[in-house]
Amino acid sequence: MEATRSVRAVDFFGSRKEKTWATVPSVYFYDLYVNGKHVAELKAMPTSLKELAIGFLLTNGYIDDFHLLERVDVSADRIDVSADSEFDFRYQYWKERSVSPVDELKLTRLKNGYAIPREKIFEKIEQGFRRAVLYSEVGGTNFTLLTDDNGYFFIAEDVYLDSALYKAVGKAALVNFDMRRSFLFLSGILLPEFVVYAAVLGIPIVGAYHGVPSLSIDIAENVTGQTLFQWDGEKLRVFASSTRII
Repeated sequence: MEATRSVRAVDFFGSRKEKTWATVPSVYFYDLYVNGKHVAELKAMPTSLKELAIGFLLTNGYIDDFHLLERVDVSADRIDVSADSEFDFRYQYWKERSVSPVDELKLTRLKNGYAIPREKIFEKIEQGFRRAVLYSEVGGTNFTLLTDDNGYFFIAEDVYLDSALYKAVGKAALVNFDMRRSFLFLSGILLPEFVVYAAVLGIPIVGAYHGVPSLSIDIAENVTGQTLFQWDGEKLRVFASSTRII
């Protein structure tokens, strides 16, 4: 399946109209099964689907180590994961309590001393915008960047910003990337759930292009201890724990 498709459209230019073809992103639904149990329905573009599943399970707290996953098989409309028996134990506990993993998580305050030069943040984000081809060429897409101040650089694109996040996390997990010494950047808005997702993964610095709501800042200041920032192409504005950006 292709990440984009051509559809018929009509362009209006004042009083003139013109028939044309337009490129739009493709979206599909995937049922995620782990050890034969239906865990979630994921919505995503048909790219990096193995990484999507791994990132979803890590980010939502179903597992804390991707090595618990023994195999990931992708078909037309479902993703089947084989996992260590520890997954079954944790999943059954959540099902019995009738809560989702994120509701059950007890977030701990991040206290690591990781800091990154602001110039390195500028460099990495600008590189992300250059490499986000779909984001720049196809309307309706987002991208997520997970990187550090060294050579690691993971970027993923999707219509759904959370799916782009899962894909980037999955790519990073496959190479044992140290998320405790990294930063995450989103092309959209830094919603509160994204702050929580990053905290679950141990990511200390999280930023976004289109803004940071007050609840996200409250979570960072009062619960997780993360550094949040907005980069709008001209300036970097930091909220909470600004000492991590030097």
